[in-house]
Amino acid sequence: MAQETHQSTAQLTRRSFLKTTGAVAGVAAVAGTGVTLAGLGAESAVAEVTAEETTFRGACRGNCGSRCPMKVTVREGKVVKVTATPEEEWAPEDIERRRFCVKGFSQPQRVYDADRLKYPLRRVGERGAGEWERISWDDAFKEVGEKIAAAVKDFGGTSIGVWSSYGSYGSLNGAMGGFQSVAYGRFTTALGACIMGAGADTAQQHAQSTLLGNSGNDFVDVVNSKTIVAWGGNPAEAYVHAWHFICDAREQGAKLITVDPQFTTSAMHSDSYLPVTPGTDGAMMLAMINYIVEQGWQDTDFLKNKTVSPFLVKEDGTYLRLSDLGTPATQGPVNPLTGQPTLIDPVVVWDEATDSWSALSQATDPAIEGTYTIDGFTVSPVFATVLDKIGSYTIEGAAETCGLEADDIRELARVYAQEGPVYTMTFQGLGHHVNSHHNYKNLAMLHAVTGNAGKPGASVCGSPSTGLVGYNTKALMMGMPGPRFCGMYLPQIMEEKKFGKTPIDLQVLWICNGNVLSCESGRQELIEAVKKVPFVVCADVNLNDSAQWADVVLPVPHAFEVLDMDPVCSVPYPTLAQKGIEPLYECKSDLDIMRGIAPYIGMEKMFAQTDEEFLSLVYDIPTNTAGGVSFDAMKDGALVRQPGYTEAKHVAAVGSDEATRLKYYIEKPTARNDFGQEIADYERYPYYEHAYESYEENPLREKYPLMGCSEHNKYHVHSQLAYTPIMRELEPEPLLKINASDAAARGITQGDVVKAYNDHGYVVIKALVTEGIKPGVISIPHGFQADQFIEGHSQDLTSVYMNDFCSNSAFYDFLCEVEKY
Repeated sequence: MAQETHQSTAQLTRRSFLKTTGAVAGVAAVAGTGVTLAGLGAESAVAEVTAEETTFRGACRGNCGSRCPMKVTVREGKVVKVTATPEEEWAPEDIERRRFCVKGFSQPQRVYDADRLKYPLRRVGERGAGEWERISWDDAFKEVGEKIAAAVKDFGGTSIGVWSSYGSYGSLNGAMGGFQSVAYGRFTTALGACIMGAGADTAQQHAQSTLLGNSGNDFVDVVNSKTIVAWGGNPAEAYVHAWHFICDAREQGAKLITVDPQFTTSAMHSDSYLPVTPGTDGAMMLAMINYIVEQGWQDTDFLKNKTVSPFLVKEDGTYLRLSDLGTPATQGPVNPLTGQPTLIDPVVVWDEATDSWSALSQATDPAIEGTYTIDGFTVSPVFATVLDKIGSYTIEGAAETCGLEADDIRELARVYAQEGPVYTMTFQGLGHHVNSHHNYKNLAMLHAVTGNAGKPGASVCGSPSTGLVGYNTKALMMGMPGPRFCGMYLPQIMEEKKFGKTPIDLQVLWICNGNVLSCESGRQELIEAVKKVPFVVCADVNLNDSAQWADVVLPVPHAFEVLDMDPVCSVPYPTLAQKGIEPLYECKSDLDIMRGIAPYIGMEKMFAQTDEEFLSLVYDIPTNTAGGVSFDAMKDGALVRQPGYTEAKHVAAVGSDEATRLKYYIEKPTARNDFGQEIADYERYPYYEHAYESYEENPLREKYPLMGCSEHNKYHVHSQLAYTPIMRELEPEPLLKINASDAAARGITQGDVVKAYNDHGYVVIKALVTEGIKPGVISIPHGFQADQFIEGHSQDLTSVYMNDFCSNSAFYDFLCEVEKY
């Protein structure tokens, strides 16, 4: 039954919306108890249970990377408690993976958050003014459906754009990979609509995962390391599920090192801490590689036999292959992603045992140094080629660039070379500058040179997905995807009416599965572009920053209110989320919304099956059925283990075959989004370039001397918990972290209201004066909404500018000045 508001909705503003739902009370009550966190004493911690309780299987769906399975308790129709799935449901070998955190425990309150959307809203004032009227679902379906139908008729399928991020993946709802769900996959592919993906985290995704294909060891394997390097991450707070594995390793004598401009909780517990200047990590990595080789510390056997180091590189940057020498390539197995046969065309190496060239598989002692002439081709091994490219990077130069002591960099290089196995935890902090994607090539080479991969305790990045199950992609699609590009190109597309050579005249923008106008960089530029789109729809759980700029807002349920399944999980148990309670208020799932607009766009038959029938269609494929991980096997809530994930998979595969070697060189670099841009030759190899804006020598620093960055802490999943009462009791408001020396120079004291500003925008916020951040750097926590700042927004300081190779949001790549407000 829909909850009725007690005031007219003809002029429903965001403030009146929050007053109506109780948000302005400051600290809301714990769901169903009326007890605040501050007033919860020991004697009231356990309430007497007098009503019948039921439980169901849920999952923390906020996509912090965990998707932790949970047991959810319902009493009198309300979610009242969540716990980690009981130990007895886990396989004995997985008990150590059982985990939970404050974000999971807060989910019952998130169900009843004060800013939950309750019914469809239509804008009545100017976009962004926060003035709304309540409308019926019939009116919403009609208006949205007719707008889409008219746009497709007059401008074609590419006039519809679906812009998503990482909010909540599911096979029925949400938008994994930008469009993959029954709801949005069928809708976008049937129309040929534009699929607008996220910019967040794509430096790592494109360079490390897509092009290099490097994966890391399971976090369980950390206990086998002798040295753990938290480089670009704060596992003690931002990814607590890895922290207890680190603690286990340290109890066995492992060393922990943190490289970060902020003195985090992880840094506090570390054996050594390197406060690097933001955006300069790549220069330090290259200098360390050169220093290790100069000292003769490289693992030559590993370089020759487990990395791409001996592959011979021609003058055009590609590998010398047998086809270049007269042996034609042959067809291999069909690539399931493309449906086309693979080509078998082995690389050529120089075999020092025979002093001649040979196919990789035939070589006894492949060379990694030297220059050779073979049938008219002048070639050098990858290792020699790259060393020649990066030879100018020295420890002293890196120390100046990175703001560190030269001896500290030398010591870190020695540790990588002599105190392995080394497990580097990268997370995403390394990926938030415009120059970030190079870091993943550089780090891969550092691990290659020191032999820190493919063995217990040695890992080049974080944990891989362990619970991945197969699924029927055809069930999610009714045609081919339309143009696919990062949503941060929206300003360019609205200006040029094209992307590359593809004409695009956006008439309808559908924002879903992510709060893009809060969590992507360049917020003000993105808002100006959104304002140019004739009709904007936002489907979300909350009236968030993105919803503020829509014409129609559609309320979708919390994860506890819908049945869904996610093929990805970081424990070996696929993510099933049962429906535990009926959707509150008038909320409808993404799939039900598509069913509602389907008659207006001729898609009735595409969404005619039930939710369970669709999940069976997606997951009840022969391989899953044989392995016991079909939807049918899990739909009753059983915690079913993925049998394909064995102990052998704890360590990332690094072998001697061409396809399994550790890669730090990209033979044929391709941009994430191709719009005709030129691909520089340096995209092939480890490289360093300054950040776009945030670098020491930038003349703009005379005006804006402080480098900006952000942090992900344990009280946020991006913006999803922005108004959840218990979280705001623990962290009431955003604070700008500034070094004590920088504060003193500006007359700023603890708790002062300050203004951070630059040419992009500004934010007004209270100051946190501390020694726990590098001088010359400021930081603002990620995830707060516009009306939680005194004025402005943290993302108003950032730019929409991206590296056109990886198309990434660069949240940390800005300069600013801070003054007392």
